[in-house]
Amino acid sequence: MTRRPGLLLSALAAAALLTPRAWAFEKQWHVGGGAGVNAFADGGSAAGPALGVYGAYGLSDLFDLGIEVLGSRHVRDHTGFELVGISTGIWYKLDVLSWIPYAGLELGYYRFLGDTRPRALPENEAGFSVDLGLDYLLSQSVGLGLRFRYHGFLHDFPASLGDAPLFTGLIRAEYRWGF
Repeated sequence: MTRRPGLLLSALAAAALLTPRAWAFEKQWHVGGGAGVNAFADGGSAAGPALGVYGAYGLSDLFDLGIEVLGSRHVRDHTGFELVGISTGIWYKLDVLSWIPYAGLELGYYRFLGDTRPRALPENEAGFSVDLGLDYLLSQSVGLGLRFRYHGFLHDFPASLGDAPLFTGLIRAEYRWGF
């Protein structure tokens, strides 16, 4: 009977020592890209394919600062248009295991190319996004992930806080260095 607590404590100590290594570092660089879909909430524009590239820098093991360029193609009233955006933001990593959930805020510039646009948005628009993501580190240098973005445009502010005109979902891959 007296050996059971000792065995339990030994098993817990072994499990603690065998946990996977955390790979979040300060001063770490990230570069990557993603593919997915952009969908406007107004219902009048068809969801379209989206492609993006990004770079980020680890300010600490909890915060990354980055920049992203994202483009997508859509159809509205049988007329095609493109959306190109560049944004910069900060992301807070909620954990630093092999799975890294994160949340972030971005500010950016969006440009609509084509004869039509969703709602009454101008051709050039400032905006913001709230990001949620989940990365999985295959190794110290290579990661895969999912990112979801809730966009709002300043043209609609503050209404866009509650009814974002655009949602983005991306599957991403990245390379990291500078450990």
